[in-house]
Amino acid sequence: MTEALTLAEAPGPRGHWFWGSIQERRHQPLQLFLRAHQEYGDLVRLRMGPTISLVSVASPELVKHVLVDHPDVYGKPPRLFAPAAPLLGNGLISSDGDFWKRQRRLMQPAFHRERLAGLTHLMVDSTQRMLARWRARPSSSEPLDIAAEMMRLTLGIVGRALFSTDVSGTADRVGQALGAALEGTNHRMLSLGLRAPDFLPTARNRAYRDAISILDTVVYDIIARRRAGETHGDDLLSMLMAAQDADTGERMTDQQLRDETMTLFLAGHETTANGLAWMWHLLSHHPEVEARARAEVESALQGRPPTVEDLPRLRYLTQLFEETMRLYPPAWIVGRMAKKEDVLGGVRIPASPRVIIVTSPYVVHRNPRVWPDPERFDPDRFSPERSAERPRLAYLPFGGGQRLCIGNNFALMEAPLITAAVLQHFRLRAVAGHVPEPEPSITLRPKNGLPMLVEPLQARA
Repeated sequence: MTEALTLAEAPGPRGHWFWGSIQERRHQPLQLFLRAHQEYGDLVRLRMGPTISLVSVASPELVKHVLVDHPDVYGKPPRLFAPAAPLLGNGLISSDGDFWKRQRRLMQPAFHRERLAGLTHLMVDSTQRMLARWRARPSSSEPLDIAAEMMRLTLGIVGRALFSTDVSGTADRVGQALGAALEGTNHRMLSLGLRAPDFLPTARNRAYRDAISILDTVVYDIIARRRAGETHGDDLLSMLMAAQDADTGERMTDQQLRDETMTLFLAGHETTANGLAWMWHLLSHHPEVEARARAEVESALQGRPPTVEDLPRLRYLTQLFEETMRLYPPAWIVGRMAKKEDVLGGVRIPASPRVIIVTSPYVVHRNPRVWPDPERFDPDRFSPERSAERPRLAYLPFGGGQRLCIGNNFALMEAPLITAAVLQHFRLRAVAGHVPEPEPSITLRPKNGLPMLVEPLQARA
C-alpha cells in the first residue's frame, strides 16, 4: 500500500518564497485555481503565506469524500466566516455541528417544494412590476445594468417571501443597508486580515456598522411586531417562528430568527441575481439558444403569464439556468477544515485551523474529464439523459452533501419563471465592445455591472 504524502509533499505551485500564492489568491483567484489544477492534477496545495495552506480538490470523487462521505471529519472553518459574523451571525451558512443540525431541522419544512410553490406568484408578480418599469422608460436605446436589475428584482422577491414586505426600492433603507453590508462583508472576507481593525473609526468601518445597525433595527422590529400580533403574513418568517424542536419543544429565539433572516436575504437574492445576470449575457451571445428558449415559452404559455404549474413544460429554461450556473456558479468556492486527521487523495491532511480544504465549483465544472469542451455553452448538457451519465458531485452550484443549500428549490422555481416572463416581452442584447469580467467576491458577480440593451419585442415589427 502506498504511503500517504505529507502536506508539504503535496503537488502545487511554489509561488513566492515567503508569501506563496497569496497575492494571486487576492487578485486572480479563478485563474490561480484553474491553472494549478490544470498543471498539478485534481488535488493541489497552495501556500498562503508562511503558515496557511489551501488544499484544493477538483474531481467529483475527492469532492464526494469531503462533502458527502465524511461530513463528521470536515467542518466549517471558523477563520473563513469570522469576517461575516456581524452580518450573518450564526445562521445556516456559518454555523456548524449540533447547532447547525438543529437549525436545519427546524427550517427544512419551510422549504419543502409544496410550500415554496405557494410563493411563486410573488416571483411572477415582482417580475411583471419590473417589466412595467422597463416599458415606461422613455428610450430603449440607453443600456440598463442588468446585474443591478436582477439584484433589485430578487431582493424584492425574497423580501416579500420572508416578510410580506417589498424592500427592493432604491430609496428603501433596507435595500441600501443590505447592499452596504454585503459590500463591507465582501471586503472583510477578501482582505485576508490585511485591513483596519474593527475598532478604528474609518469611513469603511463606520459605513459597515451603520448598515448592520439599520438591518438589525428593521428586522428586530418586524419580529417584535409579528410576535405581538400587530402584523400577519403567510411568509417564511411565520413558518420559522412556528418551527418547533420535536425533542425539546423549543422555538427559535429572536437572535436566531435575525441570523437566519440575514442569511436568507444573502443566499436568497445575491446568488440567484448573479446567476440570472450571467444567463442574459450568455443568451445575448448565443441566438440559437435564445430562439429555442423563446419557442419553448411561446409553446408552453401561449401568451399568458407563467405559473408554477408551467415549470414541467419549461424544462429547457431550467437547463439554461443550470448550464449558466455551471459556467458561472454564484457560490464559486466552498471551504472546510479537518476536525481530525484524514487521508485525502493520497495526502495526509492534519487537523489544523491553518489547513483549509477548498472546492471551487468554478473549477470542478471545468474538469474536462467530466465536462467535454468545458468552456462551451450548451444547455443540453442538462438533458435528463446526459445528466444521468455524470457523477453526482461533478455539478455543485448549491454545494453538496448534508449542507446542500436549503433554498435550491426556491432558486430553481424562481429562475425559469423570471426568464419566461422576460422572454415574453423583451429581448436583451449585449452592448457592443463590453466584455464582462467575473468578480469572485462572496458570489461570482459581473465586475462593474452588466450593461445591456433592453428591447421591447413589439418594437421589432
